[in-house]
Amino acid sequence: MKSHLLTVCLTAPVLAAGGAAWAEDGARDGLHLSLGAAGVYRPEFKGSKDYEFKPLPFVGLRYGRGDYYLALEGAALRANLLPGGFLETGPMLSYERGRDDDVKNLAVRRLGEIDGAVNAGVFARKRFDVGNGALTIGAEALTDTGKVHKGVLATVGVDYDRPLSDRWSLGANLSTTWADRKYMQTYYGVSPAGSLASGLSPYAAKAGIENVELGASLRYRISDRWSVLAHGGYRRLVDSAADSSIVVSEGSADQGQLAFILLYSF
Repeated sequence: MKSHLLTVCLTAPVLAAGGAAWAEDGARDGLHLSLGAAGVYRPEFKGSKDYEFKPLPFVGLRYGRGDYYLALEGAALRANLLPGGFLETGPMLSYERGRDDDVKNLAVRRLGEIDGAVNAGVFARKRFDVGNGALTIGAEALTDTGKVHKGVLATVGVDYDRPLSDRWSLGANLSTTWADRKYMQTYYGVSPAGSLASGLSPYAAKAGIENVELGASLRYRISDRWSVLAHGGYRRLVDSAADSSIVVSEGSADQGQLAFILLYSF
């Protein structure tokens, strides 16, 4: 179960950066499904300086009726409930990976495992035609549905996608995420007991901006059914996240990611 959930989470930046292309493919009414294989190179956990490569399966879907749709987009399941086409908004669920108990860093490993979290909330986004491409401005607010971080986070971002030819398309995304104290303490805090176990300095994380993220993607349509996606992203941890003893002593505030996906669309 954990492996399948991580599949969704790891491929999220690719679909975020290629959102317009995905929407264009699924603009028709009915059910549209994409299956594929992904390879992702990313940090082991939030703030890690150690990286891992994961070969993973991929599943994406969209079911639409007019302006209404239900779509699995990377780590998020969204439902647009607003008719008229002016704005997309509605409820959403999102999976967030935690921290495994077998990470390379021994000090961080001694802090203990963090389970994956299922977050629920709302989203809103607006699409504009800009030149030959599509500009999408979006925001979402989420809270933990379980007892992992028990916090609240909010993300605002902008995506731009533009076809370069009949087969090639280019995408770029920029976003930032704010989180409350409970969320930040879960992923970046070090309790007194955790400090004794790990040797890291105790740290009480505060609410604030967690990160600023920039990414770019390139898509090639091999045929009507087959396509490949490549995505590169850079995330900079800031404020309380960057000042954590986990990041300062054992990790890095600079977080990169590379992902490649081969897709077959129905």
